[in-house]
Amino acid sequence: MSGNEKRELVQQLMGYPTFKGCSESDVKALVDAGGPFTLPAGWPMVEQGIPADAIYVLTSGEARVFYVREQVATLGPGDIVGEMALLGGGQRRATVTTAERTSGLRVENTAMLDIFTSHPAIREAFKAAYEAHSG
Repeated sequence: MSGNEKRELVQQLMGYPTFKGCSESDVKALVDAGGPFTLPAGWPMVEQGIPADAIYVLTSGEARVFYVREQVATLGPGDIVGEMALLGGGQRRATVTTAERTSGLRVENTAMLDIFTSHPAIREAFKAAYEAHSG
């Protein structure tokens, strides 16, 4: 990603309620740690029972969350995918499949753990998403 693309992504993420408690520095660290992803419609982003390796922040498109083959939620721009396995430990708890062409930011879990240490506001944003998805 170019510097301009990173700056635009930081501004875009800061506009989502998910990151309302985060500073520009917090969100910049998240963007710097990851890279862009784009998936076609009908593509699994994460699969239930598989060990977790990364998180995804959606910036366009829509994804559907399935638990034991039943759709339980729909996600869109500003939503996080993969925080439950990262924060809860272990394997993916649901399958998330793109409903349409979907893009966003992908960050490896090892990098996320470093960000959580140095940017507590990001950790709190992910914790809030985790709690919302757990309920």
